[in-house]
Amino acid sequence: MQSVEQEAMTRFMKNLSFFQARHPDLYQKLAAFDNAVEHGHYVTRYELEYKEEGYFDVFEKESGNWLYGMDSNKHADVIADSIDYSKEGNLFETFREIPLDEEKVKFYESLPLTDTALSTIAPVVYYANQIAGKDTTMKKIYKFIFFGTGLGLHLRKIHEKIDATVYLIVEDDLELFRLSLFVTDYEALTSHNAVLFFSIFDDDETFRYKSYAFLREMFPYNHYIKYFLLLSHDTEKVKIFHSAVISQDYLKFPHSAVMEVYLRPYRYLAEDYRFIDIGRVSECALFENKPVLILGAGPSLERNIDWVRTNQERFVIVSVTAVMALLERHNVKPDILVHVDGFEASMKHLEKVQSMNFFSDTILLFASFAYPPFTKAFKKENIYIFQAAAKVKEEFSQLTASNVGIMTYALGLMFGTHEMYTLGLDLALDSESGATHTTDHVHAKKLDIDHAMELEESVKYHESVVWTKGNFEEEVPSVPAFVSALMELRGIAAQLQKSGQKIYNLSCGAYIQGSEPMPIENVHVDSLGKMDKSELKNEIVKCFDANSSIRLTENEIEMIKKRIEHGKNILALLEAFKLKKFSSIDIYHYELLGLMIDILAEESKEEAVDTNGVISVYIQMVGSYVFDFINTREVDNPKKHVKKLNRLFMTQFIRLVEYYVDFLENFLKNYLRH
Repeated sequence: MQSVEQEAMTRFMKNLSFFQARHPDLYQKLAAFDNAVEHGHYVTRYELEYKEEGYFDVFEKESGNWLYGMDSNKHADVIADSIDYSKEGNLFETFREIPLDEEKVKFYESLPLTDTALSTIAPVVYYANQIAGKDTTMKKIYKFIFFGTGLGLHLRKIHEKIDATVYLIVEDDLELFRLSLFVTDYEALTSHNAVLFFSIFDDDETFRYKSYAFLREMFPYNHYIKYFLLLSHDTEKVKIFHSAVISQDYLKFPHSAVMEVYLRPYRYLAEDYRFIDIGRVSECALFENKPVLILGAGPSLERNIDWVRTNQERFVIVSVTAVMALLERHNVKPDILVHVDGFEASMKHLEKVQSMNFFSDTILLFASFAYPPFTKAFKKENIYIFQAAAKVKEEFSQLTASNVGIMTYALGLMFGTHEMYTLGLDLALDSESGATHTTDHVHAKKLDIDHAMELEESVKYHESVVWTKGNFEEEVPSVPAFVSALMELRGIAAQLQKSGQKIYNLSCGAYIQGSEPMPIENVHVDSLGKMDKSELKNEIVKCFDANSSIRLTENEIEMIKKRIEHGKNILALLEAFKLKKFSSIDIYHYELLGLMIDILAEESKEEAVDTNGVISVYIQMVGSYVFDFINTREVDNPKKHVKKLNRLFMTQFIRLVEYYVDFLENFLKNYLRH
């Protein structure tokens, strides 16, 4: 018995050393737990016991129950035996189902590649799915998730069986995880250089961040991600991980949309729109002593629109364009309108506006990928384009976000606003009606907030109801899209928010990190003086004009030439790879990985950023199908299929890069004539 105790203690200390060196955040968490126990701030709930039969079990003091109640080694063996290599059951699919046949493939391939992502992925996906469908099995499980560690015995057994390359280890019970350190050697899971991600006793938001990090690691192998859920572990983290899967950028914004994001600024340059350096606006000190009210399209705005109308002269009003009709109906004139949406659907926000003249004095800040027909509905002299994603003005600041509310919030911070109020930036559903937006919004809907989502239920990005921390309530209903936006906002605000900037959240929605919840009736409006809005507009225009330009500099033109050259270098790599012959599917596997590494290795070079931004999304979208084909056991005559699939893949890849290069060449040729 003494030797068992000594071995357990040695194993415990080895694990602590491993965590201290490789996972210091987890080590600190365990140290804090021990300190809490030592000083009587936490009373332990479990006892670790070694049974005479030769296994460890955990006794829960309060209930008198055992965690396993059987031989924990045999329990681990049973679990390991249950893990299979099928493409169904206990797994996450990180792709969208695309029903295809030969006729549809031909149709999609005939469409312009910026119209739909299917134009450049349908031929590859269709062929790969015919050979490597869901009825086949995987040769190797590359990525695996453990939801619940128990004493960790099944982790070791499963690792010995599958030898995965990346693991995510999740446990909500810190005390139980600590006991597992006496039983399981966690460093042994890194044999063959496996990468470990730990989420131990994390809140939901922290777990989401770690889920995204896990998904980014070796992303070509994300197609199917196997997991095991310990019965004693809560299912909530499984649902959260599922929502993280469907919130990935390449599923929200496919490469066809990303291509437009990077190329649309050139359309605005060709038409002599003014580009503004939003990073220098704060130097005007315009908003230091003026309260700014940010208006989003959440339900809270509609509920409080009368308050906005009554007090509009006390604030600089910066609003998203999605609420234009609502503002017009209630005679609220925004000082600045912000537009980000790059899609045709945004045109519907103009349909309910009775007269565009209502906004004739409003200054317009539009993202460089804004939908051009939407932009043309406004007076050109009022429009300022700011860089979002693509960098065409070398010294100008950029601001990128997936959500216009986030972008507007961030602009307020960048302007150096000392006192900022937000209303309608709910990022949550209305707690009573389940409404997602104001009633005029193009994506407005009402969801069933009382529906309890089951574990096996499909999570929908814009419709599945999840819960998050509330601004005024402990929890509020939301959807994965809003929760993802909250995480994005937190990261942006952490970079932009300066000390001294006070942000007051007036919305009955989600809590925003770095803001102070404030009921609207608590705003001391009487202490805020009324503004001369005509004078205000003159001040803003003067500032914006001083920090904007129309033409490209010589250096900026040279950068476009370098981007064209970089794109042509990629095309040469792809053309050469298309002609290669591969003696085996394994050689194709490693050479394809090498090709992708070669292409993306130069992502730090400025001329490579835009191209690689499109390519990385394309690889995530279509590459996982190719790697799933490579990882499928039942591939008959693999040399034949590798040849066909590689030709299809490279052909579509080349189409994508050629479009980018041709667009830039045509732009530059016409611009230099201008």
